[in-house]
Amino acid sequence: MTDPMETQLSILLEGLKRKEAALNEIVNITENQRTVIESGMPFEEVRGFLLEMNKEKQPQIDTVKGCDNMFEAMLKDIGAELDAQQHLYKPQVGQLQIHIRRVMDLDIKIRVLEEKNNELLGTLAPPVPAGQTGLKPKPKLLPTDNARVIKAYEQEKRFRG
Repeated sequence: MTDPMETQLSILLEGLKRKEAALNEIVNITENQRTVIESGMPFEEVRGFLLEMNKEKQPQIDTVKGCDNMFEAMLKDIGAELDAQQHLYKPQVGQLQIHIRRVMDLDIKIRVLEEKNNELLGTLAPPVPAGQTGLKPKPKLLPTDNARVIKAYEQEKRFRG
């Protein structure tokens, strides 16, 4: 008979793999956005492409959020038991650690790519007419979420053996 903890750890691992795949797709789209920004097209065309590409990112972002919610909920349920019996599940915890690190690396990579894209986009934007500064802040391509990074780090720290 299968150990319920092993089953839950397997589900956590699959969720991390799904999140990793979604983050990889976000990296690809973000890199493609940079190509569009650097293409030399007029600003309005670049902006149109970026908006469409952001629509492509949204399902991936939703997947990441769903995986985060599932991971948090399951970890809340099994956290105390896992802490008490971590020695019994070293291989599974090791796999979780590997994927948590990959996810964190991808998250950081996306943030760096987004920041560079935003900087480049700022150089392309038409100048703001005098007296009209501060009308609207420039939209970010992917919202920053420091709490998510901190939470991921804390979870990774929890799984250190």
